[in-house]
Amino acid sequence: METKRVTIAVTGADGAMGGEVVAHLLNSNQDFNLRLFIYNYDNHFRKFFRDLLRKGKDRITLVKGDLGNYDDVAQLIDGADYVIHCGAVIPPKSDHNPDNTYNTNFIGTKNIVDAIAASGRQDQIKMVHISTVAVYGNRDYHHPWCRMGDPVMSSAYDYYSAAKIKGERYVTDSGLPHWVVLRQTAVYHKYFLINNLFDGLMFHTCWNAPFEWITDRDSGLMIQNLVERDLENKLDGFWHNDYNIGGGAECRETGYQVFKEGFGLMGAGPEKFFKPYWNIPRNFHGVWYTDSHVLDDWLGYRTESSADYWNRMKKVLWYYQLGRLVPSSWIRKLAIERLLTNSNAPMNWVRLDKKGRLDAFFGGKEAFEAIPRKWEDFPVLMKGQTPEGPIDYADLIDESKADRYKLDHGYDDTKPDSEITLEDCQKAAEFRGGSVVSTSMKKGDIHTKITWKCHEGHTFESTPFTVLKAGFWCPECDATPWAYDKLATHNKFYAQVWYDTHSKDEVNNVYPYDEHEDDDLIVPVEKL
Repeated sequence: METKRVTIAVTGADGAMGGEVVAHLLNSNQDFNLRLFIYNYDNHFRKFFRDLLRKGKDRITLVKGDLGNYDDVAQLIDGADYVIHCGAVIPPKSDHNPDNTYNTNFIGTKNIVDAIAASGRQDQIKMVHISTVAVYGNRDYHHPWCRMGDPVMSSAYDYYSAAKIKGERYVTDSGLPHWVVLRQTAVYHKYFLINNLFDGLMFHTCWNAPFEWITDRDSGLMIQNLVERDLENKLDGFWHNDYNIGGGAECRETGYQVFKEGFGLMGAGPEKFFKPYWNIPRNFHGVWYTDSHVLDDWLGYRTESSADYWNRMKKVLWYYQLGRLVPSSWIRKLAIERLLTNSNAPMNWVRLDKKGRLDAFFGGKEAFEAIPRKWEDFPVLMKGQTPEGPIDYADLIDESKADRYKLDHGYDDTKPDSEITLEDCQKAAEFRGGSVVSTSMKKGDIHTKITWKCHEGHTFESTPFTVLKAGFWCPECDATPWAYDKLATHNKFYAQVWYDTHSKDEVNNVYPYDEHEDDDLIVPVEKL
């Protein structure tokens, strides 16, 4: 009897991560059918993806559709055994089209969950949801290390993370038999540099923020290994969980170091191409993971370091030779300074005196004006400098000492899942300024919803897993307009990290959607 060929549906298949997922699945020893969800057939696909389509022509089916359309999604998963959900609108596109971002990142995820639940095959279909490090919001040297269960907090004006948070929560609270959420860290991919040549997003990278990267190839290998090992019955205990994706010690650095490595291939560092005050000092996202090894233990995907990525780019991108042929001042003028007036550039917000954005990203106009104008006066973390004085950077980035920066989750999070009780939920709720409304819970049953109440009196249903293990709290409070300044005054869970980069005097700031140059694309506040 012939064995049925496994069918894998992939969203975002023509993107940076999705393309590598397809490439690795095509290279697998397993003979997969691939159903690739494509938004627009009329797109001029990148050469990398066109080559994949040719290579897998006998095994690939393209499904045209919109993630925001339920019927299109239902068609995609028809007959699928796995759904690898990479599809998302990411920065910088998400910054310019919040409506489409919401429709894709949340509604699209909701449609996949709902379609699986209604398929009649929910016991057979396994969903892999790619989430993001952006759900953790902003971090700096006070608490650079992060783990599962830490607070989920969208940075103000980050339409991408706000919608991804809603989507991830829908998955963890879905009740589906087989799901896993993978919080993808920043990805070094083959389109990384070109994507930053047409938008002010590069100025959102905080010089001193912690970043743990992964390469696109390792992300693709991760999914290949996930499917193969699951088919070999090696993933018992893996599903119904969230994991942080990261490349480990050799992929941990700061924003300054990212620019140093990238522009270093042109023969100069950040000081030659940037002014220190061009980039925001807070309100972005980036962390070092203390637990990214957990997923690697399951899936064995780490093969490349940050240095490996840059060496690869140096060999394939011709414009890296420019820095050795023309003065750095020319490159700065033609490639970087021209972006300072882009609607997504912080210097443009300064020019237009956008108070909301100045408050969110700088702490106000006075704080912006206080940023040193010269690099010799600007504290660079990787050089052992902070606004508060010297720091041992090698000690800070040493994972063996990361427990010093561990956040409190409000309950004994060393207990195994099987030992978690209603009392643990009550402690966690109280730490967040709220309470548990439910009066009973089966010990260890962390995937059945109970009722909670936040300090504002909002009641909501979520599983203990979603709150305790995934770091979520009130869905009504944790939405736009962003109001964490106020929330942190009532919520110790948020406060312990929020006040690392925010003053306790910032108590009344609320950041609604910003009607800037892209105001015709702004999604109504109530939708998030």
